[in-house]
Amino acid sequence: MKSAQIGTTELRPDRLLATYLFSLCLYQIGIYCWPGGPPFILDPRAGIPVLLINRFSFDNKVIYPVEWTTAGWLVLMAVTIFFWRKFIKIYLVSEILLAAPTAYYICVLAVRHGGDFAPGFNDLILTIVLFTIFSLVPIALALRQIRLLTRSRA
Repeated sequence: MKSAQIGTTELRPDRLLATYLFSLCLYQIGIYCWPGGPPFILDPRAGIPVLLINRFSFDNKVIYPVEWTTAGWLVLMAVTIFFWRKFIKIYLVSEILLAAPTAYYICVLAVRHGGDFAPGFNDLILTIVLFTIFSLVPIALALRQIRLLTRSRA
């Protein structure tokens, strides 16, 4: 019932989430198109290459397609949420799965003070900022949207 009350001038939370996801995707594509290769420290999904290299011994032939797949998935989810208000729960689960390697990487940076991965504290701070912008904020927006949809059905 409440969804019928949403006017054209009111900002819909699902559109906010979708727009935010699309802007994140533009950043991610910009990083992956960087001349000379993506700067690792600015990669919002830095944990994925760390996991693929250190745990599975994959090289860039595998890592680059995986990174581009995450960017494509983000575009697909942004478009789907923006136009059809669907798959927010699927996006939430996928974001948690995509964020998990970076959360692992943050823990490694914090515990090992960089160790084999990075020179130190500044990398940890930048990785936490990117993790917050690219994972924690969208997760919070998705949870908010799911809560609003659940309330409107009740």
